[in-house]
Amino acid sequence: MKNKLKKYAAIGTIAIMGLLLTNTAVEKTVTLISDTDTSCVTTYSGGENQVGCNDDAYRVFEKNATDAEIYDCIQDNYFSTPIIETMINDGYLLGYVDQLKAEGWIPQDFTPAGSKSSSTTQTETKAEPPADNQAATSETKEPPKTENKTETKTETKAEPTQEEIDAAWEETERVEATCTEDGKIVYTNSITGDVKEESIPAAGHDYEVTDTTEAACTEDGKNTYTCKVCGDAYEEAIPATGHTEGEWKVTKEAGLFSTGSKEVTCEKCGEVLDAEEIPQTCPLPLAAVIGIVVAVVVIIGVIVVLVRRRKNI
Repeated sequence: MKNKLKKYAAIGTIAIMGLLLTNTAVEKTVTLISDTDTSCVTTYSGGENQVGCNDDAYRVFEKNATDAEIYDCIQDNYFSTPIIETMINDGYLLGYVDQLKAEGWIPQDFTPAGSKSSSTTQTETKAEPPADNQAATSETKEPPKTENKTETKTETKAEPTQEEIDAAWEETERVEATCTEDGKIVYTNSITGDVKEESIPAAGHDYEVTDTTEAACTEDGKNTYTCKVCGDAYEEAIPATGHTEGEWKVTKEAGLFSTGSKEVTCEKCGEVLDAEEIPQTCPLPLAAVIGIVVAVVVIIGVIVVLVRRRKNI
């Protein structure tokens, strides 16, 4: 396989040298020993391979060789460090980056500028090398052979710990509780997307007396209570106290022939609770007394008349 690649390198180098010689002198030394062997002049500076014997033909290798074949050629100093980096940035040798760093072919801090798309099938056309008994300039290439190569890049994401999940709960909604209805707090986990709710118990009313109507002796009173939070109100009855009976008082003195009166009132409201008549002081009714007086007057008158008549006789 290396012999084939060396032939590719020789062909590519001859073609490119022909173009370069028409414009400028060739500064890099490439010596073709034979159509089956190639030797390299390699210069190292600062731990990097600065000159490769097939730097000018690297695109031929990209087109016709697999990553494994290119990697083997790197081991034989085919390419300088800048060319290796260029090939990696073109999407080749991505699976060999760590090995190339470990072997010193590319710097440790090198990062590929691009990579072949994950899970994408790339079709590369590889031409069969010329027969050993034919000259490189007049060889007849066989029809290209298609080789399918699939590179799959898998990224593994670390699973979150339970501690991280527990710390990822965030309050996303809050409904405050009222006096009579429960509220709630909604939490959402930013990692798992789970949602949970926490109930806020109803606070209950906070009442205070805002109005009082005192109870009377015969009428109920009331207290009005109002909630300081929501304004809800209710009334509480105060039972009537009832009368408090005082002492009897004479409101009208009784006369000889006229009755008097007395009454008892409530000490709190003054309402007359009871009243009684006081009898007249004379035991006989006025009519009887008048009759007696008239009778006496008549009798006296009769006696006077009789006495006068006797004197006249």
